[in-house]
Amino acid sequence: MKFKLLIILSILTLLSLVGIQGYLIYNSYELKQKTITIDARNAIAKIYTSPAIDSIAWLYRTDFLQNLEAYKTNNSTNEALLDALQKKSKEINPGFLEIFNNGLKAYDADFDIQFKKIVTGITLSDSLGNTETLYPKAAKDTIILLGSEMKQTDALLINNSTWQKDHDIMINGKPVTYDLNFKSSIFMNITNWNSLIIRELSTLLFLSTVLFLFVVGLLYYSIQNLLKQKRVADIKTDFINNITHELKTPLSTLSLATKTLTSEYTSGNKEVVDDTIQVIERQNTRLQNLIDQVLKSSLGYQKIQLKNESFNVTTFLNDLLNDYEITVDKNVSINREIESTGLLLNGDSFYLSTAIINLLNNAIKYGGTKLMVTYAIDTVQNSHTISVKDNGIGISKKYHKYIFDKFYRVSEKDTHNYKGLGLGLYYTKQIILAHNGTISVENGKGKGTTFSILIPLAL
Repeated sequence: MKFKLLIILSILTLLSLVGIQGYLIYNSYELKQKTITIDARNAIAKIYTSPAIDSIAWLYRTDFLQNLEAYKTNNSTNEALLDALQKKSKEINPGFLEIFNNGLKAYDADFDIQFKKIVTGITLSDSLGNTETLYPKAAKDTIILLGSEMKQTDALLINNSTWQKDHDIMINGKPVTYDLNFKSSIFMNITNWNSLIIRELSTLLFLSTVLFLFVVGLLYYSIQNLLKQKRVADIKTDFINNITHELKTPLSTLSLATKTLTSEYTSGNKEVVDDTIQVIERQNTRLQNLIDQVLKSSLGYQKIQLKNESFNVTTFLNDLLNDYEITVDKNVSINREIESTGLLLNGDSFYLSTAIINLLNNAIKYGGTKLMVTYAIDTVQNSHTISVKDNGIGISKKYHKYIFDKFYRVSEKDTHNYKGLGLGLYYTKQIILAHNGTISVENGKGKGTTFSILIPLAL
């Protein structure tokens, strides 16, 4: 529980750091966005208030006043008045865009700006307070006075302005004063937002990414290391428990035999003494074999000294299985599919027999009653291929990468009671590696496993 809690707290800490880092990056993004927006506004203000732009703006205003007089003297309609305004705006717009774009270049700005000034409302009031709305009208397109078309969703409002003018119009030979209220709005859109923001925040983003990856890597390494240390600790504990159990039986027997020899019952009874001495010799041999197993099986493949010889694998396997079948219970059957290849294998027959017997013993220990030993030549990998297949309880796939480790024993509920020191498969792999070969394991379709050995062909 402490280990799981540590992992959960580590992940939560990492997520918190990511959240804080993301918040800081977002604030930096907003700050840069505001800074760019202010710079763009200043650039537009400097260009728009220039005399050249002002003179262009007066062109559509003067034209609108002339058309307004025609409208009020019934020589034109509201639609014609607005159409004339739109037509005049299109006429003067190329000149405005040229001045505007040149002004941006002169401003030496990195941003690309779209600009538009649109009409938002036009009203006309007389001296009696009567107000007529000239614009907007239903089903009327937006009138762009200056600039270029852009999506309103991308547009950023810069300014709202009102042009107010008292204008006298001669009606029936008498001047009538009208109050013109001409409202407009200025919008902009910075088209290269993404490139500007990325360039401005590139260093911050790079450092944040590197830091994030470093923290994730450190956390991953720490958790992996903790898992490894926990697994090693479990393996050591399991090994100590197993070796203690294995040693306890012969030691108890030796203790009992010693007491028997020193008891009065054995005095003058040569038969009992001889039997007790034989028990001591057997248990001593068992202890010695157990110690030798630990010492020999813990050797790495670099320290295994092979007695290289050339031998026929077909004959070697058949002889090995013939001898092995004598030692197994009658309920265990060993089938074989051994090809007569006639090819020789360069290696140590003693060590290879030890490796194969380890696999056979392992299969029987974990419930295998039907074993299949096969031998063939793998022409693709140019190797001798020996496999041992069983119908035992099998090994979960999640343990496949551990079963060849020193002292490792599968600790699932259905296998934790099986005896052993966890050295058999480790020693088997070291023997195969010493022959420049490989060993792998696969699950069967139902139960059982298949161990496959590949040893290169002699050149």
